Amino acid sequence: MEKIVTIVAVGAYAERQYQKQDGTTEYFKSRGLVMKQGGDTFYGEMAGDYASKNRETVFQEGVLYVVRGNWRHRTWGDNNDRHENTFYISDIQTI
Repeated sequence: MEKIVTIVAVGAYAERQYQKQDGTTEYFKSRGLVMKQGGDTFYGEMAGDYASKNRETVFQEGVLYVVRGNWRHRTWGDNNDRHENTFYISDIQTI
C-alpha cells in the first residue's frame, strides 16, 4: 500500500530485548510515526533493520511524504475477541 501523508508525531527509536524459543536473546527494533491522510490519522511502525537504518532520521511534521507498507492484523483474548491492525512501514520518502 502506498499513501501520501503528513507526519503528526515522531516516536523515538527503541530496542526491546526478548528471548527466542531456542533460548537465545534478540532485540526487537522499532520506530513509530503518527501520520495523517485527509481526515484519517493512523500509526505506522518501522521494524527491524529498517528501523535501525532510520534511528537518526529527522522527519518533519507537516511535510508531505510518500509512505509504503502493509497492514497486519492480530487477534487475541480469551475468546479471540480483541483485534488490532498495525501499519508496518517499508519505505518513506519526502515528495
